[in-house]
Amino acid sequence: MPYDVHSDPNADDGHWRTGDLAECARGDQCTAPRLLPVAGGTVRLAPALAPRAFCAADEAVIATALATLPARWHDVHAELGTKGRAAGPKVAISKTAPLPLSETADELLRDIVTILTSWEERVAAVARLAIDATAARRRRDHVAVKAAARTLTGHLAVLLALPAEPMTRIMSLAHAATLPTGTTGVVREAAGYAEANLELSGADAGLEVLTLHRRCRRLLGETAPAPRLLDGVACRTCDFTELREVLDDDGVFAGARCYECGAEYTTTSYTELVDERKRAAAEAGYRRRGVHGASNDDVSARRA
Repeated sequence: MPYDVHSDPNADDGHWRTGDLAECARGDQCTAPRLLPVAGGTVRLAPALAPRAFCAADEAVIATALATLPARWHDVHAELGTKGRAAGPKVAISKTAPLPLSETADELLRDIVTILTSWEERVAAVARLAIDATAARRRRDHVAVKAAARTLTGHLAVLLALPAEPMTRIMSLAHAATLPTGTTGVVREAAGYAEANLELSGADAGLEVLTLHRRCRRLLGETAPAPRLLDGVACRTCDFTELREVLDDDGVFAGARCYECGAEYTTTSYTELVDERKRAAAEAGYRRRGVHGASNDDVSARRA
């Protein structure tokens, strides 16, 4: 079937080759980065160029995250009564009863509902969808999440093309302290959170969806733990103590990598490096020394 040049998805009229292109809004986390040549014949990775806020690969990632958020919401909801067991002995610090729910899971559930429904309202206004805002706010949370995800997935292009407009976001006081000077909002110090008015666009919508999906995976234990800094072990190449562990797909230690010069070590070479540092410290006369007790120390409570 013939297409008009303006409706044929495979037609190339030269617009995107000469039009304005911008880097993908995901920045260093772009799914399809491009290679840029630099001095010395090497190359570096840079975000892909796209006519919209995100490249095509990242738009597909956002669409997948949106489609799976309702199921993720139910998985997180099932974790409400699961509280992580703290390591070490139990210490009574308050006479009040502990919270019966997981604060982390409860906060994430509220953020999913608030963020998705706020973008749903904006998309409905632009796409002229027949949505009763008053009735929508009375929906149960799981119904609201499912409906919002369905609307945003069906109008993803509209969502990601939204211009910047003021929107309210709830955040911790520590996060609010990092906002630019002049940001308006309400600080609820007694409750420990703030309501900030931010200028958010379609690019922010995509990033918020990806952040919600990542937070769900982290809470459900589906992401690998962050690599630890290997304190006290200096790199053989640059002598900086910026070695971090490298984990395999199962989260098992598989070596180390220097974040200063990029040198990589296998499990064997890292063990050899540790042995070298130990021998060098012994030859230099370094010894472990404890803290000498004083006459007024409380030995029973181990307080100096």
